[in-house]
Amino acid sequence: MPSRPELMLRLTQTLATMPTQDPLPLRMCAAFVQLVGASGGSITLAYASSERTLICATDDASARYEDAQDFLREGPSLDAFRTARVVSSLSVEDQRHRWPGLISSVRRPWRTVRAIPIHPHATVMGVLTIHDGGAATHDDGELGFLADAIGAAIVGELPARDDESRLWSERDRVSQATGMVIAQLGIAPSDALALLRARTAYALLMDRAESSGIPLTQTALDVVAEASSGEPRRG
Repeated sequence: MPSRPELMLRLTQTLATMPTQDPLPLRMCAAFVQLVGASGGSITLAYASSERTLICATDDASARYEDAQDFLREGPSLDAFRTARVVSSLSVEDQRHRWPGLISSVRRPWRTVRAIPIHPHATVMGVLTIHDGGAATHDDGELGFLADAIGAAIVGELPARDDESRLWSERDRVSQATGMVIAQLGIAPSDALALLRARTAYALLMDRAESSGIPLTQTALDVVAEASSGEPRRG
């Protein structure tokens, strides 16, 4: 079973192979799909299950699957959002029993489906759904960790602070770290910042970020320190 640092490294390496002209959410989703050995996937974001937005899908079938769930108000993605738990189905028969309307509307039901809630913090912000893969090689904890990191990479932002001079100093640190990631991996600036956010999510999940600090800035400081020393810091 790979460790979380290993999972982050694999996600980073896979993301670096994605077409740079595609939007960031699609690249992140495609990297996840490739990493776990699935056939396709999608990411939806929402504040409530009735207000979901499909932000990307790796193929038309995945997009239609999410549209059908919204129309019929049933399906694994909706269940994962409501319960904040990974929802898995490993057979067409099981899916037909749990979501009869959805399966009857799908031209070719997938053999397996997994819907992973995205919640880098306490609140579920969306769902990453994959099909035909990922069940045998990755457990729910690993999939959830990667989904949370991707969620943080897509929507994470540096929060505002009252101390304006300190805020600009912190932003400079983030910019410096982003530049170092670009230089080391040869990827686009938006991808480099996304990876910093994903790494921040990892730090939060491992309880490394201080509650009084700005997580993204702390991650930037870590990256700068690592680049200066030539060795990765141990958390």
